Amino acid sequence: MWIPGFGRYTAKPGNRVGDDAPDFTLLDQDGVPVKLKDQLGDKPIVLVFYPRASSPICTKQMCSLRDNWATVVQKAKVFGVSYDPPVALKVFQRNDKLPFTLLSDPDKRVAGAYGVAGLFAAARVSFVIAPDGKISAVITDIKASEHDRQVLDAV
Repeated sequence: MWIPGFGRYTAKPGNRVGDDAPDFTLLDQDGVPVKLKDQLGDKPIVLVFYPRASSPICTKQMCSLRDNWATVVQKAKVFGVSYDPPVALKVFQRNDKLPFTLLSDPDKRVAGAYGVAGLFAAARVSFVIAPDGKISAVITDIKASEHDRQVLDAV
């Protein structure tokens, strides 16, 4: 169910399966810049766009990845992306013991490039990016408690 003010995935040139993934640089939970292009190469990347750090459904979604991390990390690199500032991401990561990097997109630029931007929050959508930089899957029907399985099926 869509909530006004939250993003919805809009397929467009540049964010569809087979397209080159839009490159970006965002600050992580520690304020360190992370550039997508620098992460490409050895295994797929999963960009998990989610509405808000530490909210109940987002926590359930991210904890599903955490709880199956030993398997997920063998198959892919995971980056969570939200509009939250790095300090909120750090709290989310620490409190829920999330083993992957969280990225801050406060100006909604990256969410916009991937077609998931909303006024208040990004859509709950995950993109799988192949080692060559092409989008290989878009997961739009996220089931929070099963997102680890959805990601593993897509990679």
